[in-house]
Amino acid sequence: MSKPTKYKHKFIQQVVWGEMDAFGHVNNVTYVRYFESARADYFTKEGLWDSPVKPVKAGPVLTHLDMDYRKQVVFPATLEITLEVNTISSRAFSVICSMWNEENECVLTGNASFVWFDFELQKPSALPELFKIKFGNTNLV
Repeated sequence: MSKPTKYKHKFIQQVVWGEMDAFGHVNNVTYVRYFESARADYFTKEGLWDSPVKPVKAGPVLTHLDMDYRKQVVFPATLEITLEVNTISSRAFSVICSMWNEENECVLTGNASFVWFDFELQKPSALPELFKIKFGNTNLV
């Protein structure tokens, strides 16, 4: 595993008791939800979607998720989740993530790949111009 990095967008996640498993640490699937919540916050604050609660014609659809678990987390805990758009192409993009405990230790690194999907036509479509404006051509794949 490469050395973890803190990324531009920050999201604070409180660990709750019910997220612990029989082994006394946060269940692995819980980190997927943490990453999802942080991405939703990021997409909203960056204006990358109108609203996750109203019908939309097109939006991001998760196509691949990769996570490296680095350290156990137990209740009570507060995690700082950092993320940013890593790469973009004509129809897709990826978001990288790192999660940090109160001791500033990286507990997880992750990468999520998305395709921009037209829900009416039921097929991938071009990323909105907003992506090119916000993230420039330096991240184009």
